[in-house]
Amino acid sequence: MKRKLFLGALPLFMLLSCGEDRDDDNSQQNTINQQIIGTWTIVKKESNGNTIQVSSPCPNLGNFVFGTDKKLAENHRSVVNNNCVTDTDNYTYSVDENNKKITTKNTQNDILIYVVASLSENELVLVNTEGSDTTKYTFNK
Repeated sequence: MKRKLFLGALPLFMLLSCGEDRDDDNSQQNTINQQIIGTWTIVKKESNGNTIQVSSPCPNLGNFVFGTDKKLAENHRSVVNNNCVTDTDNYTYSVDENNKKITTKNTQNDILIYVVASLSENELVLVNTEGSDTTKYTFNK
């Protein structure tokens, strides 16, 4: 009798144990520092609200390359004598996660601060304000 009761209760216990997963979501969200690593192509650049257009023969306005070594290469494309020319500015960078800012510094100790306006897996928007000039970059990865 006890054996029949046990065998009858066993499937019931198995069904109850297969309920919804009640574990809390312990997955950790990636930090800005982790998410920005890689090459981000500039798909839109605005200066004081005015869009800077891509000029032929350049395919885009350039890209920013954030390295794991805290180095940033800003590659800006422009047209010179009907040729697409890339100028590269090299910086070191740090990320202020709480204030959502990226601070860059070159060898001449020039400092640029970018506010991270938005960041997703495939899109990054950075805003830099220097005096009365505001530049907004929209990137795709």
